Amino acid sequence: MMILDARTASLIKVSTLASRPEYRIELIEELRKIKSISSATKAELYEVFLQSYLFAGFPAALESVRTLEKIFGCEDGIIGDQDEIISSYSDHAINGEALYKKVYASKAVRVREEMIRLSPELASWAMIEGYGKTLSRPGLDTKTRELAIVAMLTQLGWDRQLYSHILGAYNVGSSRDEISEAAIIGAKGNKDRWEIAEQLIKKIV
Repeated sequence: MMILDARTASLIKVSTLASRPEYRIELIEELRKIKSISSATKAELYEVFLQSYLFAGFPAALESVRTLEKIFGCEDGIIGDQDEIISSYSDHAINGEALYKKVYASKAVRVREEMIRLSPELASWAMIEGYGKTLSRPGLDTKTRELAIVAMLTQLGWDRQLYSHILGAYNVGSSRDEISEAAIIGAKGNKDRWEIAEQLIKKIV
């Protein structure tokens, strides 16, 4: 029995499909299906694809957005004004820190210290670029964002980051079953990927 509602499951699935070029045809088919049954809005899909650049790279984000436009067409109000985007950069550090603390909760200080130890530059970029500029955007709720990230990282195999976002999904209100279902969608039938995700889920919930 599925725990996730149709909207969330659709967004998680396209997050997975956007992660690799070999899923391009499946992504097109899934977007057509979503459009036909209205299970998610174009704005929500756009947010999922934007955040994919943090985990799957800029090419994955750009091509998935290109595919979205081909299937859904142009829609005013989805893509922001460039001048407004640039002027909002000063708020990214503040917004990023607030979201970072929410996602990592009691472990926020330890996680940040470890990142700073490894690379002060990457630690700063994660706060400003990741949590501030991208994941704090208002177009999609934090819980759904984190579940979509869990699916993408399950697919891509970055297990340490997967664990962090399993923790994040849990801290922002996802249940164990919701996180498990997101990981199953992300694994796409790969037993090894699912088993690794399952073990990581058991560590925190």
